[in-house]
Amino acid sequence: MKKNKNTDPMEKLSQFAFTMSVIGICTIGICPAFAAMGIAVPVVMKKKKVQISPQSQSRNKKALIGGVIALFLFVVDLVLVLLFKDKF
Repeated sequence: MKKNKNTDPMEKLSQFAFTMSVIGICTIGICPAFAAMGIAVPVVMKKKKVQISPQSQSRNKKALIGGVIALFLFVVDLVLVLLFKDKF
Protein backbone atom coordinates (compact mmCIF):
# COMPACT_ATOMS: atom_id res chain seq x y z
CA MET A 1 0.00 0.00 0.00
CA LYS A 2 1.38 3.41 -0.96
CA LYS A 3 1.80 6.16 1.56
CA ASN A 4 -0.02 9.37 0.87
CA LYS A 5 2.74 11.88 0.32
CA ASN A 6 2.09 15.34 1.61
CA THR A 7 2.37 17.90 -1.17
CA ASP A 8 2.07 20.99 1.03
CA PRO A 9 5.27 23.02 0.54
CA MET A 10 5.22 24.30 4.13
CA GLU A 11 5.15 20.75 5.46
CA LYS A 12 8.03 19.81 3.17
CA LEU A 13 10.04 22.84 4.31
CA SER A 14 9.40 21.86 7.91
CA GLN A 15 10.70 18.35 7.23
CA PHE A 16 13.69 19.81 5.37
CA ALA A 17 14.60 22.09 8.29
CA PHE A 18 14.35 19.23 10.77
CA THR A 19 16.50 16.99 8.57
CA MET A 20 19.14 19.70 8.12
CA SER A 21 19.39 20.33 11.86
CA VAL A 22 19.77 16.60 12.56
CA ILE A 23 22.51 16.36 9.91
CA GLY A 24 24.20 19.39 11.48
CA ILE A 25 24.26 17.69 14.87
CA CYS A 26 25.41 14.36 13.41
CA THR A 27 28.36 16.04 11.68
CA ILE A 28 29.34 17.61 15.00
CA GLY A 29 28.83 21.09 13.60
CA ILE A 30 31.46 20.83 10.86
CA CYS A 31 29.28 22.64 8.32
CA PRO A 32 27.30 25.61 9.69
CA ALA A 33 25.05 25.62 6.60
CA PHE A 34 23.05 22.73 8.06
CA ALA A 35 22.54 24.70 11.27
CA ALA A 36 21.59 27.82 9.32
CA MET A 37 18.88 26.00 7.38
CA GLY A 38 17.60 24.37 10.56
CA ILE A 39 17.27 27.82 12.12
CA ALA A 40 16.18 29.91 9.13
CA VAL A 41 13.15 27.96 7.97
CA PRO A 42 11.27 27.96 11.32
CA VAL A 43 12.16 31.62 11.96
CA VAL A 44 10.87 32.73 8.55
CA MET A 45 7.71 30.64 8.94
CA LYS A 46 7.05 32.23 12.32
CA LYS A 47 7.76 35.74 11.03
CA LYS A 48 5.41 35.25 8.06
CA LYS A 49 2.76 33.70 10.39
CA VAL A 50 2.36 30.61 8.23
CA GLN A 51 -0.50 28.31 9.21
CA ILE A 52 0.86 24.77 9.60
CA SER A 53 -0.23 21.62 11.36
CA PRO A 54 0.62 21.01 15.03
CA GLN A 55 2.99 18.23 13.93
CA SER A 56 4.91 20.68 11.74
CA GLN A 57 4.96 23.26 14.53
CA SER A 58 6.55 20.66 16.78
CA ARG A 59 9.01 19.70 14.04
CA ASN A 60 9.91 23.38 13.53
CA LYS A 61 10.58 23.80 17.24
CA LYS A 62 12.85 20.75 17.21
CA ALA A 63 14.59 22.01 14.05
CA LEU A 64 15.24 25.38 15.68
CA ILE A 65 16.68 23.78 18.80
CA GLY A 66 18.75 21.35 16.72
CA GLY A 67 20.02 24.17 14.53
CA VAL A 68 21.16 26.16 17.56
CA ILE A 69 22.92 23.08 18.95
CA ALA A 70 24.65 22.45 15.60
CA LEU A 71 25.74 26.09 15.43
CA PHE A 72 27.12 25.84 18.96
CA LEU A 73 29.04 22.71 17.96
CA PHE A 74 30.53 24.65 15.04
CA VAL A 75 31.83 27.29 17.46
CA VAL A 76 33.25 24.54 19.67
CA ASP A 77 34.99 23.06 16.61
CA LEU A 78 36.56 26.42 15.80
CA VAL A 79 37.77 26.89 19.37
CA LEU A 80 39.29 23.41 19.41
CA VAL A 81 41.07 24.05 16.12
CA LEU A 82 42.51 27.29 17.44
CA LEU A 83 43.61 25.69 20.71
CA PHE A 84 45.21 22.62 19.19
CA LYS A 85 46.51 23.88 15.84
CA ASP A 86 50.13 24.02 17.04
CA LYS A 87 50.07 20.67 18.84
CA PHE A 88 49.52 18.49 15.79
